[in-house]
Amino acid sequence: MESSTLYRQPSIQAEAPLDKKNRPSLESLILILVIGILSTSSGSILVRFSQEAPSLTIAFYRMLWACLLLAPFYWLSSSPRPAMINKGLLIAGCALALHFAFWIASLRYTSVAVSVLLVNTSPALVAVYSHFSLRERLTRRGITGLSLALSGSLVLVWDDLSRLGDWRGATLALLGAVMLGVYLLSGRTIRQTRSLIHYVYPTYVIAAAVLGILVLLSGYSLTGFSTRTYIFLFLLGLVPQSLGHTSYNWALEHLSATTISTLILAEPVLATILAWWLLGEEVGPVIIVGAVLVGAGIYLVSRWGIETAPERSSVSTS
Repeated sequence: MESSTLYRQPSIQAEAPLDKKNRPSLESLILILVIGILSTSSGSILVRFSQEAPSLTIAFYRMLWACLLLAPFYWLSSSPRPAMINKGLLIAGCALALHFAFWIASLRYTSVAVSVLLVNTSPALVAVYSHFSLRERLTRRGITGLSLALSGSLVLVWDDLSRLGDWRGATLALLGAVMLGVYLLSGRTIRQTRSLIHYVYPTYVIAAAVLGILVLLSGYSLTGFSTRTYIFLFLLGLVPQSLGHTSYNWALEHLSATTISTLILAEPVLATILAWWLLGEEVGPVIIVGAVLVGAGIYLVSRWGIETAPERSSVSTS
């Protein structure tokens, strides 16, 4: 899963209950979700097509284009505009920048299937943090899901080591998952007081600024690439970032985060199919086993893994 606020918590739902009169039709919801899944699934493929540019440069242009494309929606928004930057937004923006820096770099060293599967383990990492630091408890199904996700991740890392002799791709993808988890946790608090656009746009601006600084410090170039590469860099900002994640976050106003986080498990599957079709990447039996374990684990964690304090109280008094 790439960077969208999809962890199963009440705080990232819509700020106010939706009027049933304004609820979109089932057909509209399905269409938007299909667009979101297809859009985010294309991210790893577009990264591969952009690899004439360094990984940090690719990450920077992805966020830069997303900022430019979303700027009109932010500045023309009729809702009250809170402060552009605060501590929470800084943490979220830095985490998002590092998420893309690590994950995009991982695609140079491992397959799309392994990279996308491992970066999607972030809900499991968030669940562990929530268990130890927040008023939430891992259920038995959650512990089982974590065990499955960890086992699947180890299978994928082992496959990279035995098949490629290189651990960098899997490790970078897991670091990307950690940073995505930090981003999700930050968003849980911020979204209680901010509308979607007033959370997403400042976060993207901060992420773009951080990535720009990293590019300059690393001595990488922002220019000198082919027209084809610039087109793919633009498409990265447009399709998976602006269109895909906006679709997910729009759907969060009308469906539970649990439902959406379950549905987007289709993303690694579609990304793997696209990589096989467009890039000729083979998917061996070991990767399939790892994918099944990770997918089953994330499903259990996302759907039944965490009990909040109110949920435990209601159970005990019923």
